[in-house]
Amino acid sequence: MSSFTRPLAGPNLTFDLAEHLAELRQDNAYSRSGRAGRTLAKDGPLRLTLVALAEGVEIDTHQAETPLTLQPLEGRIRYRIGEERHELGAGQVLYFGPGHARDIKAMGETALLLTITGGEKPTAQE
Repeated sequence: MSSFTRPLAGPNLTFDLAEHLAELRQDNAYSRSGRAGRTLAKDGPLRLTLVALAEGVEIDTHQAETPLTLQPLEGRIRYRIGEERHELGAGQVLYFGPGHARDIKAMGETALLLTITGGEKPTAQE
């Protein structure tokens, strides 16, 4: 079901991650670039995104303004913060604080659950 026909916010949402992942891996974007993502929930400052990566796909250095977590559901990723390299696999979760640059490489066919908590921008009065 596309995001155009499914709710992205509500009091309770349930997701069949295996079904969504299978659909992502059939997506044209995945066929072309080896990566595809689907926003599962977007409500206020919270965004939950399922990401599929083919083996060897790299996401270049990126710096988010807000905290986020990466949780591999399948496979492993190698990530770099500065000059330090680390690996993360299924059953682990990684927290990145705001402003920390990193890059990621899929060490095999990988599925990630990305949670972004985009804090509300302060108003001029704050």
